[in-house]
Amino acid sequence: MKDELKAYLEEQFMFEFDAEITEETDLFKAGILDSFGYISLMTHIEQSYGVQFGEDELLGNVMVSLAGIAEFVDGARERALESR
Repeated sequence: MKDELKAYLEEQFMFEFDAEITEETDLFKAGILDSFGYISLMTHIEQSYGVQFGEDELLGNVMVSLAGIAEFVDGARERALESR
């Protein structure tokens, strides 16, 4: 899942993860993501992984890096499975 998200981010936002832009890099501070890109990313995650976003995720700087995004998606999917 992280590799798919990485490929999506690189293709959609036209950059490559490397020594300068790592999985831990804040993509907003690096100038890669803006509010429109964030909405696009959220839509992709909702459609691809069936994950819903709550207020905490939207406002809590959870999804600023690839590592944070992947961790959130993994956790949300696990919580969804547990609640069934």
